[in-house]
Amino acid sequence: MHRSLCRCGTRIEMKTSWTQANPGRRFLTCQRRLVAPFAQASLFIFLDIFIDTKTVIFLQQNGGCGFFSWCDPPMCPRSVEIIPGLLRSKNAYEEQVLILQKNKKMLHVRIWCIGFVCGLVVMWIMKATS
Repeated sequence: MHRSLCRCGTRIEMKTSWTQANPGRRFLTCQRRLVAPFAQASLFIFLDIFIDTKTVIFLQQNGGCGFFSWCDPPMCPRSVEIIPGLLRSKNAYEEQVLILQKNKKMLHVRIWCIGFVCGLVVMWIMKATS
């Protein structure tokens, strides 16, 4: 088990990398590891691929703690190749599900409207024939 506080006293979080180089690989980081304006995705991608002592010192000098530790071992090259494609497929299917759910709601509204109009027509016919 990992410790819950960093050496700077801030809580340590476990996160998951979804970069091309480390898809699905978990790591521990201090909440102060990256601070604005250095908390951009491009810097994280750089750190995700290569973090060294100079980078940690740079972050510490700019208000960040610099704590970073991988929980999982590096992925095999085949996993690095396969996982991003699977994630893209999964995301595409989830997007299709959302579209179908939205269409289903619209269809229910249309059916209700048609039923309401049919009811009005039947009432009008019954009133007209009586």
